[in-house]
Amino acid sequence: MDGILAAVPSAVCVSLRISCRNLDNAESIYHFPGKSLNRVSVLQTGNYVSRKGNSLLKNRHCGEISRVIVKSAASSVGNAEDYAEETATSVKFKRSVTLPGCSSPLSLLGTGFREKKFAIIGVKVYAAGYYVNESILSGLSAWKGRSADEIQRDSSLFVSIFQAQAEKSLQIVLVRDVDGKTFWDALDEAISPRIKSPSSEDTTALSTFRGIFQNRPLNKGSVILLTWINTSNMLVSVSSGGLPTNVDATIESGNVTSALFDVFFGDSPVSPTLKSSVANQLAMTLV
Repeated sequence: MDGILAAVPSAVCVSLRISCRNLDNAESIYHFPGKSLNRVSVLQTGNYVSRKGNSLLKNRHCGEISRVIVKSAASSVGNAEDYAEETATSVKFKRSVTLPGCSSPLSLLGTGFREKKFAIIGVKVYAAGYYVNESILSGLSAWKGRSADEIQRDSSLFVSIFQAQAEKSLQIVLVRDVDGKTFWDALDEAISPRIKSPSSEDTTALSTFRGIFQNRPLNKGSVILLTWINTSNMLVSVSSGGLPTNVDATIESGNVTSALFDVFFGDSPVSPTLKSSVANQLAMTLV
């Protein structure tokens, strides 16, 4: 399986035949490697109109249409199929990644965003992508044929994913500047109530976790990786931009790692869109 989220084919060769004198016959032909030529209608945008089959473009600004099509094709050439976009934040996530401390590549299973309410205004703080070792899917056969809604409401499925002895990781990408202490305080506010009687191991783990973010500015574009190696060990990596290449700390506490997983995939997730996206993808995958 080449990544869990199916990639959309991208054009590598574009031949534009647009006549400014006869826009009704304007069309674009995309050539996909290993496939026959396929006509692709241009989506309705601004002043021009598309129809399936032969695209009928109506726009007085022929040059503008050309630029739109060329720009779309150019972005496709740049291996667009290797990424999935979290639409609310426009953050793009690689479909397959090799992360610090992981023994094999992980595949993207879903994306979402975290929104914080200030008064009555919702402000997006970060986008998130959830990755798993694809071997985890083989242990979820009991949920084959379930709908996305059934999967989302079944906490036992997410417990099974957490308990699977394979790596999984949450990639967080900041979409606004956040002080490290503020980020940790919000995370700790969600984690601590889920640990009823913290042991000395839990306290040490939380202290280590906290130390990663204290006095650390997290600017827009900063990336945080929370990688579960197993149920008791989690790696934390942070970079100011792009995927981190090193591990900043190891959190060694089953209570802390499971509490953090529950923060995102429990009954009251901090990012409902992420859990919903994962459930939707699982429903399409477990058939």
